[in-house]
Amino acid sequence: MTATAVAKPVNDEVVKAPQAPAKKESGGNNVLIAVVLLLLYFGMNLAFNIYNKWLFNGPLPAPVFVTATHQVFCFIGALSAALFAPDSWYKRTPLEGSAMWSKLMIIPFGFCMNIALNNISLLFCTLALNQLIRSFAPVTVAVTSYFVEGKSQSYAKQATLALLVLGIVLGVSSSPDFQLLGFLICTASVLGSTLQVVLTGYFMGGQKVTLHVFDILLYTAIPCVLFLIPMAYMTGDHIKTVQAFEAHGAGQFFGLVCAGGFMAFSYNIITICLIKFTSSVYYAVAGGFKVCLVIGMSFVFFDQQLSWLSLVGILLSCIAFVANSYLTFKEKQQKKIQAQVKTLDEENEGLLSGKPKNIESV
Repeated sequence: MTATAVAKPVNDEVVKAPQAPAKKESGGNNVLIAVVLLLLYFGMNLAFNIYNKWLFNGPLPAPVFVTATHQVFCFIGALSAALFAPDSWYKRTPLEGSAMWSKLMIIPFGFCMNIALNNISLLFCTLALNQLIRSFAPVTVAVTSYFVEGKSQSYAKQATLALLVLGIVLGVSSSPDFQLLGFLICTASVLGSTLQVVLTGYFMGGQKVTLHVFDILLYTAIPCVLFLIPMAYMTGDHIKTVQAFEAHGAGQFFGLVCAGGFMAFSYNIITICLIKFTSSVYYAVAGGFKVCLVIGMSFVFFDQQLSWLSLVGILLSCIAFVANSYLTFKEKQQKKIQAQVKTLDEENEGLLSGKPKNIESV
C-alpha cells in the first residue's frame, strides 16, 4: 500500500528523542486513512444497494443481466491491476493444477446462488426486508458448521443468534410490505451463500491457498458471467433488457450499466484498501453496522411501510447482528493471540526441552 508512511532509519549519533513525534504522526495518518476508508465503505455499500433497488424497480428491471455486467467490469478492473499495478500492491497468484481450477469454480456457482438471487429478490421485496432477511446468514452458517464440522458456538453467541432469529421473525412477519415470493427468493440467496461456504470448505479440504480479491475476480468473473447468461434467459431478462434499451436509448442505457459496473468495482477496491489498513476481522465487524445503516436509510429513499412490531423486530435484529459480529471479532482476536503464542513456544522449544534446535541455541 503506497499510502503508508515509514520513516527512514537515522544514524545512532543523532538524538533519538525527536523520532517519537514522527511515529505518532505516522500512526495518526494511518488512523485517519482507516476512518476515511471506513466511511467510504459504508457510503459505497449504501449507494450500491440503493442504486440497485432503484434500477431493478425502475429503468432496468433485469437484475441477472445487470449482475453479469458487474462481473465484466470487475474482470476488466482486475485484469488492469494484474497488468499495470505495482507488485507491492497486487501480484497475481498463479494456480497450479487442473484440480485447483475445478475447485475454484465453486465460487461462480455460489455467486449465482447468492448474489444473483439476492438481486432478483429486490424486484419483489423492499430493501429493508431484503437486508433483514440477509442478516439471517450467521444463523445458517452456525447451524451448518455444527453439522458439517462439529463446531459449536459459545453461549454468548448462541444468545445473540437466538435474539437474531426472534428479531427477524418478528420484523418480517409483521411487516406491511411482506411478499412471500420476495421472502422465498431472498431466503434462497442466504442458503446459497451458506452452501458456498460449506462446499468451499469441503472441496478445498485442508489446502491453504491465499488469494487476493483481484485473484478471485480475475479467475472467476468470466465463469460467473457464463453461469449467469442462461439464468438471465430463464428469468426473461433478455426481453426486459431489449425493452429498456428501446425505451431509454443507447446513451442512458449504457450510462446506467456503466454506473453500476463502476460502483461494483469501486466497492471491491474500497474493501481491499480497508482490509489492508485494518484487517479482515475489523471488516467483518463493519459489516454488522453496514446492515443497520442500509436498513435505516432505505426508509429515507424509498416508500416503505413499517409497523411497531416490525420496528421492534428490526431493532432487535440489528442489535443481535452487531453483537454477534463483535463476539466473532473477539474470537478471531483471541485465536490470533493464541497462534502467536504457539509460534513463540515452538521457537523456544529447544530451551524448554533441553534440546537446542540449532547450534546457536547452545
